[in-house]
Amino acid sequence: MKRGADFNNFWKSYLLSGNRNLLYVLGRGFDPRMCIGFGAILGAGGYGVRNCLVIEFDEGPDSPSRRHISLVEKNLKILKNLIQFRGEILTKSVRMWSGDGPGRRRVGSRNAAAVFWDISDLENYTDIVIDISAMPRGIYFSLIGKILYLLDHAKKNDQARLIPNLHVVVSENVRLDKKIRDVGIDDNASYVHGFGRGLEMEATEGIPKVWIPILGEGQRGQLERIYTLVNPDEICPVFPSPSLNPRRGDELLIEYRELLFDQWRIEPKNIIYASEQNPFEAYRQIHRTVCHYNRSLGPLGGCKSVISAVSSKLLSIGALLAVYELKETGMSVGLAHVEAQGYEIDEIENVGCINDQVELFTLWLAGDCYE
Repeated sequence: MKRGADFNNFWKSYLLSGNRNLLYVLGRGFDPRMCIGFGAILGAGGYGVRNCLVIEFDEGPDSPSRRHISLVEKNLKILKNLIQFRGEILTKSVRMWSGDGPGRRRVGSRNAAAVFWDISDLENYTDIVIDISAMPRGIYFSLIGKILYLLDHAKKNDQARLIPNLHVVVSENVRLDKKIRDVGIDDNASYVHGFGRGLEMEATEGIPKVWIPILGEGQRGQLERIYTLVNPDEICPVFPSPSLNPRRGDELLIEYRELLFDQWRIEPKNIIYASEQNPFEAYRQIHRTVCHYNRSLGPLGGCKSVISAVSSKLLSIGALLAVYELKETGMSVGLAHVEAQGYEIDEIENVGCINDQVELFTLWLAGDCYE
């Protein structure tokens, strides 16, 4: 992981080390951070193709996000000016609903996993970069999980002439995150596509369930819906500590005190702490916790573990990595999530000032550095 000034230093040295063909994947949205990471990587120089795949989210005609179409068009104009003659802009649409009317179903997570069908979609590139700054959580969970699977499967079976590196980029700005809100969350939680099969099988109904929610502000409705879905026997909430705001953990404890301790009766010793800006630490803490419960409950057949992230994108990546790796070892794990009908952003008086406060993070998840 590299951040801030080290982000630029890493990409400059990395791209100048040889001819590298990049596929940069980002979400089409109103978030002013949509193009910041791509601009920084293009500015690092180097040789090779710099293609950009724009994921378009089809949320339907009634989505609250449509109110900010002018901000979307502004971001697309910035993107076209950035790429110019360096590569192509490719687009893929992801439908969030199966159709119209009362019988429609959520299919965004499943469709996001289908953006890349097999390793042949990736093997013309040396590096795949997924920028999640303007992507909904349900989309980038499935997208990154599918790419990790394709890379691992191709490597094990020697199915590709070139297996690319996988990077994730996040433009972190806590102040801006607070200005973006979920609108009209779904009535029911669900498991992210590819991360929940088998958790609700009748054959394993008696096995204890452990729920590990990563907490963030203003998410009580989401937490209650996920609790209803999971119906856990044990809860181990994750609080961000250390964090940029030293009192953030305390403030979250106050916000959810009644829910956690009065309603759900969690044990204080079950609380987990993970660094707000280190997804690899969150991954290690979650991984360690799930393995501990499986060992302790071994005489009962182990346990089923469900992780949910209602916090920052960085911590969400930590949750995804833990679930992916645990799933690959054969453990019964899932990733629970509550989708929103759309998103709204408060009026921003000075976008330039907001963007100046963005800190870029890059995570190298798979590839040469792990050989």
